[in-house]
Amino acid sequence: HRSTHRRQQWTRAAIARGWSSTMFSCVRCASARGENASEGDVRGVSSPSSSFSSMGETKDEYGFTISPSARHAGEPRMMTSASMSASDARFWARVREDTSVLREGGCWAKRAIRRGVPRDLRRDVWFECSGAKEMRENAPSVSYYQNLLLMKVDEKVTDQIELDLARTFPENENYERGNGATGEGGNDVLRRILFAYARHNRTTGYCQGMNYIAAFIWIVMGDEERAFWTFTALLDELLPSDVHASDIKGTISQYKILHKILDTQAPKIAKHLRAVDVDLVMIASKWLLCLFVESLPASTTARVLDCVLAEGEKVWFRVVIAMLKLYEREILACDNMPDVMVALKELYRHQTDADELLNAAFSLQLSKATIRGHRAAVQRDMVEEAERKAAARAAALSAISNRDAKKR
Repeated sequence: HRSTHRRQQWTRAAIARGWSSTMFSCVRCASARGENASEGDVRGVSSPSSSFSSMGETKDEYGFTISPSARHAGEPRMMTSASMSASDARFWARVREDTSVLREGGCWAKRAIRRGVPRDLRRDVWFECSGAKEMRENAPSVSYYQNLLLMKVDEKVTDQIELDLARTFPENENYERGNGATGEGGNDVLRRILFAYARHNRTTGYCQGMNYIAAFIWIVMGDEERAFWTFTALLDELLPSDVHASDIKGTISQYKILHKILDTQAPKIAKHLRAVDVDLVMIASKWLLCLFVESLPASTTARVLDCVLAEGEKVWFRVVIAMLKLYEREILACDNMPDVMVALKELYRHQTDADELLNAAFSLQLSKATIRGHRAAVQRDMVEEAERKAAARAAALSAISNRDAKKR
């Protein structure tokens, strides 16, 4: 898929399918999920864990269909318990005994998480590292989540959630099967999590894209209440609070920051995107709103979320920039916005090698201070732009009023 010929094939195929992208709408793309034939995200635990559905399709460990094209695109390197470094093996052994090691481990814990969390520990690692465990302990009551479920939700919010439930992983048997003990499907669980969050954070409420993030977290963790708290910690503490705000300013701001970082980290790509009139927020907003869940294969997404939940939003910038730099040649070969859009979509859905992606991401020099500086500059620019537009509107209204007065 790294050749120009393959890129042209993608473009023609996408045009034939009538594929399009709508700004800020996280349209379901089941084929963008879980194309890894092996259990690439499980380091030091077990051998590959794919299965076959009743239709003969190969599924990954999270229940997503593995596309044949991704299966043969180059499978990621796996690490078994025998090949895991001795230091990592000792660290994860300690975590199995006491998860608080994750919060106290500092750089040692960060490096181990970046190299991959054993799948059997992922639920505990996400719950601990995200701050979700501490958030639950500091909740007003031990039954806070259950109390949220008893509260009323705004009708507009419930209507939008109900619409999006039908779009959430309809081809994933693990999700559809849901809680086998109670007979509830994934939509039943997801509805409760999203309703509870809308009651918990009434300012944000609900935004399209949240459904995919919450559903994926629940599929991985398998525990409804822990999934709720992890989802809440992610949206309220680890990501900027306005990313999923209804006025979309937070999303626009985040992508403006991304373009500023690109100017220094990947100047050729930044210049080319401007030349072909590409603003990434217009063609790839779901990288942020769905947090890669609807873009990268499931195993790669899980590895990325390992790091996001442990280190915060900086990882998001790192991963996006790393993907662009890894495929700089393909991007520079695109002559227009539709070509860029289709190429990025296909490159993301075939990125089965999480090690390649994360190694590239963490080789970048990017500090929190740099992001803060860009955010302050972007916010100033957005305020000034809003003031200019307001002044222009006021001037236009004044001109119309004066014209009407002269007519009278």
